[in-house]
Amino acid sequence: MSIRQFINKIRAKFYNKVTDYHIVKKISVAVVIVFLSLLLIEVIIAILFGPTDYAIWTHMISDLGGRLHTPVPILYDITCVIGGIFTIPLTFYIENLMAPLPTKRNIGNQHYSRLRFRLSSNAFFFSILGNLAYIGVGIWSEDRNYDLLDFAGYHDVFSFFSFAGFALGAFFVGWIVVLYDTKINKIFGVYGIFGPITMLAMFLFTMEAFWEWMLLFSILLWIIPLSLTIFLKSELAP
Repeated sequence: MSIRQFINKIRAKFYNKVTDYHIVKKISVAVVIVFLSLLLIEVIIAILFGPTDYAIWTHMISDLGGRLHTPVPILYDITCVIGGIFTIPLTFYIENLMAPLPTKRNIGNQHYSRLRFRLSSNAFFFSILGNLAYIGVGIWSEDRNYDLLDFAGYHDVFSFFSFAGFALGAFFVGWIVVLYDTKINKIFGVYGIFGPITMLAMFLFTMEAFWEWMLLFSILLWIIPLSLTIFLKSELAP
């Protein structure tokens, strides 16, 4: 077996695992429960035991990963790493669901839109960017925000790419839902196009804590219902 064949074999096994309906369903349900639980616990701890009267309308999300605001910043770091790693299979699965590659058996009988594949490719790229950047947010937390640029540290840069990645991923998936028959409600697609990206713009314009939290909530209101729709709607099951 050549090196190329070996790499292709490993890649095929990986792709089959991260697009397996039952595996992705279990991982997605688990990560939603764990992520939301940990996030709620972190906020409660910061409010009750933090030295700065933590509140979501006055403190940035990243303050949950800083010792100046909470006694256990490591919890937020773990939450980010878990959220980033375990949403990667969902990203692969959504790409495969939204724009499946033609098979040799039906390639002559089905029409495949180039625009649909381009939208899907952009959605996959930005979603993976969000996944990986969110892992970086946990590794380079507020306490480890070492200088990277003249105006921003590692944590700042990873936070930006994380939010931008998830928002733009929702934007492109939303267009697929609106333009094509995906068996997902078109209204949900409209929200994907305008919801997270609008909150991202509001946050970048104001750089205020309240809008950063609204941005996070808008992304969660996209990812969680999308996951539930995909895994609970029988028409979308393989």
